Amino acid sequence: MKNFLYKIDYVLQRFFTSLLFTFPLIKGIKKLYFYLRFKTFEIEITNNVVITNFDKSTKNTKIEFNGPCTFSRNIEVDYAGGITFGKNVTVSDNVTIQTHKHEYDNLSIFDNITSNSSLVIEDEVWICNNVVITSSVNYIGKGAIIAAGSVVTKDVEAKSIVAGVPAKHLKHRNIDINES
Repeated sequence: MKNFLYKIDYVLQRFFTSLLFTFPLIKGIKKLYFYLRFKTFEIEITNNVVITNFDKSTKNTKIEFNGPCTFSRNIEVDYAGGITFGKNVTVSDNVTIQTHKHEYDNLSIFDNITSNSSLVIEDEVWICNNVVITSSVNYIGKGAIIAAGSVVTKDVEAKSIVAGVPAKHLKHRNIDINES
């Protein structure tokens, strides 16, 4: 039954983030749907965005928004392992965030055995275009920037700029982010 509900959620999110719902008169319907789905009006979602559990539910399967977040176009967020978004998080175009992976050692690929891990994305994080965040990441620190095209496989420190495949630390941002 849960697998069926996931599919309905997936289809509804694809529908409500279609171009049809960019028109001002019916954009409110999309906001209402996402409020009912995630219990917050503080997320701004544009086109072709899906935020759902792509795997079996566990006790950690949840999503939490602690403040305003913006999700641009063509984004898939898997919260099977649980995700917490801080305040003022921006997720740019073509981003994939994964919290589960398929196990393969000493198993048939047809066994469909998965594992998941939680992810915390702190306040003031900017995830640029075409980024992939893998299930091995558990923490992205406050004020971090993940450069366009990066594949993040490790935790990201606060105020850090990371880039590359796999993403590596380039430098720290010179910015004072209020501790709140």
